[in-house]
Amino acid sequence: MTSARRFARPALVLATLGLVAGPLSTSHALLDKTRFAAHLGVAYFAFHHWVLSPYRAGQFASGSAGRTGRLVKGGLALLFAAHEVNVAEKVAHGSSDPLLQKLDAQLVNLKDSMGRVGASLKGGQLNAADLQGLDSATTSIGSAAAAAGQPIRDVAAPIPGL
Repeated sequence: MTSARRFARPALVLATLGLVAGPLSTSHALLDKTRFAAHLGVAYFAFHHWVLSPYRAGQFASGSAGRTGRLVKGGLALLFAAHEVNVAEKVAHGSSDPLLQKLDAQLVNLKDSMGRVGASLKGGQLNAADLQGLDSATTSIGSAAAAAGQPIRDVAAPIPGL
């Protein structure tokens, strides 16, 4: 009887771990859409708040007060946004979710647009066509995600140094 008790406890622990570990292995996949939307939301916020809004307000225009500082902050925010888009792209690329696989292809366009805007910011100028292309790419991905029931909203997140 004592040997049965001695084996009963480890068997119970193993059975419990098996029941818990099974769902945990798939929870990563279940959260792919949430992680994807969160990373893109942070990227969108950085782009909209630090690049698009100042541009529309004329704060990047030649001769505007504080232009150089805003260009630097916009560049840093765009670099941060590019990092978040890369993370979202890795989530989408590794996911088995059909929506994320579809959006994965569109993220390549978004990353290219960010690169063009970043290069123009680095040069001290902001190309309006490149900025419009980046805004269109964010809108396109956001619309496709929302149509599939996974809206992407701006997520305010502190950016180190800004």
